[in-house]
Formats: sequence, C-alpha cells, structure tokens
Amino acid sequence: MTETGTSTDWQSWQASWDRQQEWYMPDREERFRVMLDMVEAVAGPAPRVLDLACGTGSITDRLLKRFPDATSTGVDLDPALLAIARGTFDGDDRVTFHTADLKDPEWTARLPHTSYDAVLTATALHWFHSEPLAVLYGQLGKLVRDGGLFMNADRTIDPDTPRINAAERAHRHAAMDRAKAAGALDWAEWWALAAKDP
Repeated sequence: MTETGTSTDWQSWQASWDRQQEWYMPDREERFRVMLDMVEAVAGPAPRVLDLACGTGSITDRLLKRFPDATSTGVDLDPALLAIARGTFDGDDRVTFHTADLKDPEWTARLPHTSYDAVLTATALHWFHSEPLAVLYGQLGKLVRDGGLFMNADRTIDPDTPRINAAERAHRHAAMDRAKAAGALDWAEWWALAAKDP
C-alpha cells in the first residue's frame, strides 16, 4: 500500500482486504446486501449494529453507506485489522472500535451498549469450535434486542449434503483460480504485504 505524506492510506488497505476476502467468498457483496436488507426490515434506516469480528470494518463500511444515520460498534482481536478499521473511520462519530477476544467471558462488558438492533458478522465464526461457538451464541442472544437479529454471512458446510458440497467447492475453486490468475491475493500474500507496512 502507499503512504500519503506521513500517514497510511487506510482506504487502500480497506479495499485490499475486501479484494482478498472476495477471493475466498466471491458472493460476499451479495451476502452483505442481504444482511443489510434484513437490518432495514427489522430496524429501519437508523439501526444500532454490532459488527462482530469486524476486521477492517467491511460490514460497517457498507452499513454506513446505505444507512447514514446508523451507528456501529466494531469488535475484533487483531491489532493490524483494527488499525485499518480505526484509520478508515477516523473522525466518524457513528463508529467505535474495541479490542475484544470473543472467547473471553467478559468481552461484552466492554461494549458501549447493552443491546443492539442487529449483530452482523462474516468470515470469522467458522474458526470457532462448537463449544466456544455455543457460548458465544448465548452471549449474542443477550445482546440482540427483542425483535432484533443476528446474521452470520460465513460459509458453513452441511455434512449431510456431500454432493452439493463437492459441486459448490468445485465451482468456488474454479472462480478462485480465475481470480488468482487475474492477480487476486490470497490470505498469506495479503498478510505478507501488510507486514511490510510500518
């Protein structure tokens, strides 16, 4: 990425992260659109949203572009991704970011609100084993206001549909191969590039 004067070009890092994530999940933008459609249906044009495992703030970015009166609280554990998120949204009082380990039983106590219209997440919860994920879901149930919603745009595999899984995987990997040939970065390449930025 480039430096602009003495500061990092956070917007470029944000866009770079999105491109890398789209390599793994080509329908990512469609998933985000569906999530925001449901937020609008449930909470209207000024929702209070928890961007769970927010990374660089990709969901927050789409949320605020679509709903200028929304507010977002982003939580993540990764300091590099949070630096990009904080840099991208610096000065925007609709957004706050907090360092949180979602496996810490006390992480919700550090949030600025006790309830949210919606909790949204993508490409993070597949890293959780079933027991900590069940604990997290219990915590989220207490954070979502009555009538609110939790949406996870992550890819999950149903072990009872092996033929569908194999077809989806072949289709997705063919698209990934085309994107890679066109210059898309994978996870390791993106992090190697990020490590070079002071």
